[in-house]
Amino acid sequence: LIVPVLLLGGAYLSYEGVEKIYHLFSTQSHAKTDHEEATGSAVILQIEKAKIQSAIRTDFILSIEIIMITLGTVMEQSLLLQIIVVSLIALLATVGVYGVVALIVRMDDVGFFLIAKSEQFQGFLAKITGWSGSALVAMLPKVINALAIIGTIAMLLVGGGMFTHNIHSLHFLITIMPA
Repeated sequence: LIVPVLLLGGAYLSYEGVEKIYHLFSTQSHAKTDHEEATGSAVILQIEKAKIQSAIRTDFILSIEIIMITLGTVMEQSLLLQIIVVSLIALLATVGVYGVVALIVRMDDVGFFLIAKSEQFQGFLAKITGWSGSALVAMLPKVINALAIIGTIAMLLVGGGMFTHNIHSLHFLITIMPA
């Protein structure tokens, strides 16, 4: 069952990656989103809720892919070792991914905290604290945009990798092509 699960997850990740690229180049999608955002906070909340649900679903699929790859790697080992290795990888992936996401989400909060704190200091310390806070707040949108691009590329690479490594004919086709 490992290979079919990997292929289903790969198909979903590929779909999500292609959908993100389509929405990037689709002018109708951007115009509709801009219009919807201008109509009120209820619509904005719905759009954000849909984005969050999509991100959670994609992260869940990616987590399953990581666990299935790990399980496939230790399949020949004892059941106890399989349980230990898969549990450790699942824990590390979950804490690592969601820990980094939590830090990024709170990046602007830390920036605003530093800006407020800079008023309590004087001289160089006030300037460096205020500048650091302002830099964190200003960098957040750029970091999120960069992560969106990196995430899309990663989804396509992981999704495609599931097919090339788990369907023998595709794997053979890729290996005979010149590099």
